[in-house]
Amino acid sequence: MFDPLAGDLDHEHDVLLVAGSRPEVARLAPVAASIAAADRIRAITVATGADPMGVHEAFDAFGVPTDITILLPLDTAPGVADVAAALMTRLDRLMVDQDPSAVLVHGGGLAAEVAATVAFWRRIPVVHMQAGMGTDDLLCPFPQEAHRRVIGQLASLFLTTSGAALGSPLGPNVLTIGDTVNSLPRPEDVRCADALGRVRDDMRRLVLVALDRPSSHSALAGIASLLERHSDIEVVITGELARDEPSLSLGRHPRVVVTPEPSMSDLLVVLAAATVLVSDDPDLVTDAPGLGTVAVLVDGPNVPQPGDSIRSIGGSSVSPTVAQILDGDHGRRPAPSDGLEAARAEQAVAWMFGLCRSPHLAEDEAAAEPVEDITASSADAEESSDA
Repeated sequence: MFDPLAGDLDHEHDVLLVAGSRPEVARLAPVAASIAAADRIRAITVATGADPMGVHEAFDAFGVPTDITILLPLDTAPGVADVAAALMTRLDRLMVDQDPSAVLVHGGGLAAEVAATVAFWRRIPVVHMQAGMGTDDLLCPFPQEAHRRVIGQLASLFLTTSGAALGSPLGPNVLTIGDTVNSLPRPEDVRCADALGRVRDDMRRLVLVALDRPSSHSALAGIASLLERHSDIEVVITGELARDEPSLSLGRHPRVVVTPEPSMSDLLVVLAAATVLVSDDPDLVTDAPGLGTVAVLVDGPNVPQPGDSIRSIGGSSVSPTVAQILDGDHGRRPAPSDGLEAARAEQAVAWMFGLCRSPHLAEDEAAAEPVEDITASSADAEESSDA
């Protein structure tokens, strides 16, 4: 059996894909799959962060093997500084042991910032996905925006989701690839896949309701009124309460999907497409901002941070809160996607290594070619004929 860490003589370059959260896995897993399919580079997936086993399981859920899982010492305190210190020493040791050609990180998570810093110290090129400033406020969201800007000062290649990196002097190596979460496979659950298709094709909005605790029943009470008030929303209900009668009754509505136990990959794909999440699962609520989704935490503690997109409320207040979010939503819809975002990331990294002549896919280059002016050509032909 081939050991991915023992080295591959056919690949001169390898790249560490470092993920510290499940939303980061949702962006990096498609890139790992594209790298494997192109077979020009060796991708080494690294699961780490405050919950490395959760990250490990997310990679596996998307069908991408986790090559290395970096566990924190058992006595690591929960503070940011404590986790960062533990990550720094262990990621530094990993860089020395693997000696990769590059390190690829996404966004502004703690693990991404630490990995980029350690790679810079070791003079290993850093590739930053979702590069540039996300907002014009250093403290919003906190502390991810600051981390993102730090990585922007250390990286060699910057992969942005749309256009130039907002307000950030990143230099010449800035390539637009789109959001690689759009390169994830469709949900295996057919009804979820159909709902996401309607969201994409009919420009609808999605509300994901994931409830497990019996005390959260009141959060379901206002879903019917939301469906009546907002004719452009689809609702997906998951969790233990999806088995109970209120959810089963809602499931008869043509714009409601009830699926008690979706796979982790399906759940994350649906969450990434959602405008609002309503949940009593703190872990899922924590994932939501990283996937661009506003979260409503039902009857749970939440310490507000600057730019926090998590709202902690009682179950009876869920419906008006979600309605307020939907009323204030200024048209967030899934960005147009051709599914090639991960392939563009692989192409960009291969170009950085000198393995191809262009950082752009052939499809993108063909689309960028100027269209011949047929009218002018016809006029030239007529003039030649007259002569």
